[in-house]
Amino acid sequence: MSKRRVVVTGLGMLSPVGNTVESTWNALLAGQSGISLIDHFDTTAYATKFAGLVKNFNSEDFISRKDARKMDLFIQYGIAAGMQAMQDAGLEITEANASRIGAAIGSGIGGLGLIEENHSSLVNGGPRKISPFFVPSTIVNMIAGHLTIMYGMRGPSISIATACTSACTISAMRRVSLPTMMPT
Repeated sequence: MSKRRVVVTGLGMLSPVGNTVESTWNALLAGQSGISLIDHFDTTAYATKFAGLVKNFNSEDFISRKDARKMDLFIQYGIAAGMQAMQDAGLEITEANASRIGAAIGSGIGGLGLIEENHSSLVNGGPRKISPFFVPSTIVNMIAGHLTIMYGMRGPSISIATACTSACTISAMRRVSLPTMMPT
């Protein structure tokens, strides 16, 4: 079996210590912690009161306010990181290469915030109170979907939800079982 290399051509990142690759790297080198008190819901009933939260994120730096209203925050984060990675890669998508370029996105789970919100709407107000954007605003594959549309990619679009192993899973799929679907 030949040893083929996997090459990362662009990086994008949102993290508890920075909203770019550079700011995150610098914070890590400085030994900065990203752990802080949870401030977006009442933690009184919970033993844990702290987490690693993304801070100072403005979705309008990446997408319109109208589009952001139809997306759970995790989709906004994914789009922002994907856009940073595309810019970092300097990749130009053309008619000649668009069908060979796609998006492979990994996540742990979809939009729990909007799932919870819509569940409450259903319980308290009935089915007519559920947003018509409920499903597309909470499913993992919408990150890859939005990015491929935004950049005109016409190659494979795949989303993996295996939490911490998502990147490894996608790499393994490309190398072992999907060589024709995910060309090099």
